[in-house]
Amino acid sequence: MKEPIPVELLEKYINGTCSELEAEKVKNWYLSFEDEHDHVSTISPAEEQELEQRIYNHILQNIGLTEEEEEIPVEKSRSGVLRTLYAIVGTAAAIVLVAGSIMFYRTHKTTIIQSTESSAEQLETITNNTGQIYKVNLPDKSAVWLNPLAQLTYPKVFGTKSRMVSISGECFFEVTKNSNCPFIINSRAIITKVWGTSFLVRDNDRSNSAEVSVLTGKVSVSIKKTNNTENAALVLEKGDVMLYPHQKAIYLIDQHILKPEIEKTAPELQIWKRVNLSFENKPLREIIPVLNASYHVHIKVASEKLNHYILNADLEGFNLPDVLEALKKSLNVNYEIEENEITLE
Repeated sequence: MKEPIPVELLEKYINGTCSELEAEKVKNWYLSFEDEHDHVSTISPAEEQELEQRIYNHILQNIGLTEEEEEIPVEKSRSGVLRTLYAIVGTAAAIVLVAGSIMFYRTHKTTIIQSTESSAEQLETITNNTGQIYKVNLPDKSAVWLNPLAQLTYPKVFGTKSRMVSISGECFFEVTKNSNCPFIINSRAIITKVWGTSFLVRDNDRSNSAEVSVLTGKVSVSIKKTNNTENAALVLEKGDVMLYPHQKAIYLIDQHILKPEIEKTAPELQIWKRVNLSFENKPLREIIPVLNASYHVHIKVASEKLNHYILNADLEGFNLPDVLEALKKSLNVNYEIEENEITLE
């Protein structure tokens, strides 16, 4: 194993305060790993995503700013949050990934996201065992957010005739539109066919009902039967319920009844609305009330110290899970979701 270099020198390199001789030492140390096996090239995409997140959070663990501390200048941009912060940390991330990723992965053996793969069918299964919302990017660029305890199974490569996934629990979808390749969701009690939309599916073993709530676009919902689980045709069949924005379908399993509802202010959809927010050197104590009002949630802090953390960011087009992820990466603020309450810690 290569001899490590002092953390203080890495910090100086990141901050641009080291001398030319010190910078050359860091570069040479980094390049010394070029021909070594990286130990991570064979891991699955889900494991790679988890490992990247862990390493990134580890790098950021001491960058939470307070009102009394020096601020890191942040460039505001349309694409999102804290671009300058990413640039500052980026070099360190590359260095740590090569030298420290395996040690970090092994010393954190208890995974927060469980991922399994079936080589026979080339399926990927993601189980969210955390108290947070976990985002998965599918092969077709669609996105799925898994609520705590939710599970998603999808093929590593979608077929040419349909895009079929299976879920358990509560998942929010933003589906890439492709009328030639229908997107079908198979859950415990219902089948959901997507016609280009964003929507929430809730179907798990702990409830006597299943629900689909539409935020944008439209979906059709049908009761799951033995003969319709493999039907990939994007056609409306007898008994299907078509849903449009702000509509919901509820399937009462015990009564075997599937019925539509109209909810203009469906609370379960509020956190998924994409809103435009911008904060310029604002403390967290002023940001939280804005988030609560914008997404109709209840956010609280576990420590008064967090209220003094400063955020400078353009959150244009963010839903609440995106905002929470931005807070994690920029201020090293973690969070837990329990029922309708979110605690920052």
